[in-house]
Amino acid sequence: MSQAKVDRRKEYKKNRKEILAKEKRNNAIGKFIAYLCLIALIGGVGFSFYRKINPAPQPDPNTFYSLTAKDSYGIMHPSLPEE
Repeated sequence: MSQAKVDRRKEYKKNRKEILAKEKRNNAIGKFIAYLCLIALIGGVGFSFYRKINPAPQPDPNTFYSLTAKDSYGIMHPSLPEE
């Protein structure tokens, strides 16, 4: 083996504990992020199916007009609160 390979191998053996801990930590972080993405994807698909099956109720536009008073010309008069 060349001297560079020998030096790299010695450096690896010297720092093996830190190198393996860093690799293990990076693998755990990668798995955690992958699980979060998977959960977000499944949740988004489930929510879209839920919204498709149970759509939000649409407000009735006639409700507002039946609750407001009109004068004889058909113009609405806003009323100010009495103080």
